[in-house]
Amino acid sequence: MKIELYLAGFLVAYLFGSFPTAFILLKLKYNQDIRSSGSGNVGALNAMRSSKSKFAGLIVLFIDLLKGAFPVYLALNYFPSDAMLHIIVISAVVYGHCFPVWLRFQGGRGLATTAGALIVFNPVLVAIWLIAWIFYFILIRKHIVANLIATFLLPMIVFLGRIQFFNDDILLMILPVCMIILLRHLERVPDVIIESLEIKK
Repeated sequence: MKIELYLAGFLVAYLFGSFPTAFILLKLKYNQDIRSSGSGNVGALNAMRSSKSKFAGLIVLFIDLLKGAFPVYLALNYFPSDAMLHIIVISAVVYGHCFPVWLRFQGGRGLATTAGALIVFNPVLVAIWLIAWIFYFILIRKHIVANLIATFLLPMIVFLGRIQFFNDDILLMILPVCMIILLRHLERVPDVIIESLEIKK
């Protein structure tokens, strides 16, 4: 019974996460393939840059937040004590966004979808993540680098605070999610380094 539940939870969460919001919006409204525009990332920021519309970016951001939040809400509401299911659902919804089957597994970087999932699961995690991101963005002025550092620090902060503020289940949940996000961002690191060198010249 547990295995069937976990498989169903993974599948439902993955399908929610894999809904290609930015791809569909830009294809229908602007006749653009977002994968061939800008950074090629299927997310809110590239949707805004490719369409030159802040409104389009906000729509993508809002829907990506919702698609992360809804399956987690269902898991918490109907199976509140099943920590393993929560871990699976949160991981699957982020994995679905980053590697959607509909776009040959070429998706976004998972930030908005993860934020939506964590807002429902534990808003404190989002607050920590956001504070770290703002601090490093102000310091470095590179959103990709700020994403990497904040995402790298989040599990470390959870680990250090797991006795008083968090628990091992939250740590087990946050680790795979952060690993997915970090992997999706690493491909942009060479571009960031090249841009930094060009600025210095």
